[in-house]
Amino acid sequence: MHSATLSAFVGNRVSEIQDFSAGSHWRYVHTNCNPADIVSRGSTVKDVTNSIWFKGPSFLRQEMYKWPANKNDNLDFEEVNNEKKRKAAFKVTVSTNYVIDIIDKYSSHTTAVRVLAWLFRWYHHYKKKFNRNVFTEVLTHKELDHAFRCIISNIQAQYFAEDIYLLNRGSITKGSLKYLNPFIEDTGGYKLIKVGGRLELADLAKERKHPILLPSKSEFVIRYVRYLHRKNYHAGPKALVALIRLEFWIINAREVARRVVRQCVHCVHYKPKLLQQMMGNLPVERLTPSRPFARCGIDFCGPFNTYLRIRGKPPYKTYIAIFICMATKAVHIEVVSSLSTDAFIAALKRIIGRRGLPSDIFCDNATNFVGASNQLTELKSFLFNKITQSSIIQYCASEFINFHFIPPRAPHFGGLWEAAVKSAKGHLYRSLRTTKLTFEELSTVTTEIEAILNSRPLTQLSPDPSDYEALTPAHFLIGCSLKALPERTESANTNMLDKWSLIIGLKQSF
Repeated sequence: MHSATLSAFVGNRVSEIQDFSAGSHWRYVHTNCNPADIVSRGSTVKDVTNSIWFKGPSFLRQEMYKWPANKNDNLDFEEVNNEKKRKAAFKVTVSTNYVIDIIDKYSSHTTAVRVLAWLFRWYHHYKKKFNRNVFTEVLTHKELDHAFRCIISNIQAQYFAEDIYLLNRGSITKGSLKYLNPFIEDTGGYKLIKVGGRLELADLAKERKHPILLPSKSEFVIRYVRYLHRKNYHAGPKALVALIRLEFWIINAREVARRVVRQCVHCVHYKPKLLQQMMGNLPVERLTPSRPFARCGIDFCGPFNTYLRIRGKPPYKTYIAIFICMATKAVHIEVVSSLSTDAFIAALKRIIGRRGLPSDIFCDNATNFVGASNQLTELKSFLFNKITQSSIIQYCASEFINFHFIPPRAPHFGGLWEAAVKSAKGHLYRSLRTTKLTFEELSTVTTEIEAILNSRPLTQLSPDPSDYEALTPAHFLIGCSLKALPERTESANTNMLDKWSLIIGLKQSF
């Protein structure tokens, strides 16, 4: 007798007894031969005196072969009936789908379909005379398609059993499938659930008008999506969903496609997730309140071709020096005609005359340009030149300006001015395109761009209409945002405009 077939109170104690003794040591004792039942069920002193309480049951004094047999006939009817009820409560019915058990053994979609196709071929030919050629021929498309439809039919029978029962009775399905208007159709010898819709009269293939419905939790479906992903050169999630919809309708197809792409090792290798570097503390120059451009950084970008408007004269290279305030992020742009010490000091004099004398100026170290392209060769050599660096430092010292170089091979120290260069240069290239500008025209364009960059909000715009305007770097320069007068919209055809209208169009395009 197993302890699980008894009640909880008795079963726990029987289980403890069975743990300390073998099952062969125990036999069934009828209630009339059990001394423990005399006291537990209530008895008088006379009943106990004339009972088996003191001597025990009489069969114990006999040979073992004369002991009562351990059969259910000795049990009370009520106890036997209760035991049968308790046994019925532990009965579990497990239904096995042999097709799904076979395909789940293989991690490849192609292998699973081919194995089932070989099983079908063997089943159709095993009654015939054995022919070795039958099992050496290549599987045909019809056999593979038949095996694929068989797998889909079994998957639908497992995941959509209730919906299939309702559809066969002509009832409407429940749950999320009712919005898909499903119906059952005979496809390739199997009755499959397909998605309905209103595209019956469309000039499309039948598979696209009514795709086959598939669950998203099936392992075979996930392997099929992974097969499509690899077959189509590791297509992305959106393209993968479009490929699935050509024949099938997978529930939550977007989620399945994203999961497959995210779990693809090959795709992860070509699109790695960069580590998020823990940023260090901001320098004291960016945290100390000061007037605009009291502490600033400088960087060069270019070259840009400028023209003299003289027949036969080739263009010459021009560079742009971008100054950015460390405290207010205000931007000042100067056009430099050449990479020379005099031209750089002249640009430095212009910003001092317009923005005031700075106390500290920070600049990139020349070793940051070791990997520069051929277009930056002159800029690299200019910044590498020790004479240039000593001349700049000597001029700044005479003007009581501290000139600082950031550490070598540490461009992240100059992230503030690198971001300003990215904003100005990127949009400048998109605005200029192949336009040929003179030095004055380029200076005008850069000045307009400087005004636009200084009008960008420093903080997020408030959704409250009662709040004031957003704070910009221009508020620290002139007290309000830099705003130009409204100008008429010019034509997009820049070939027919005069040079001044060209500058206006370029600014509007930016």
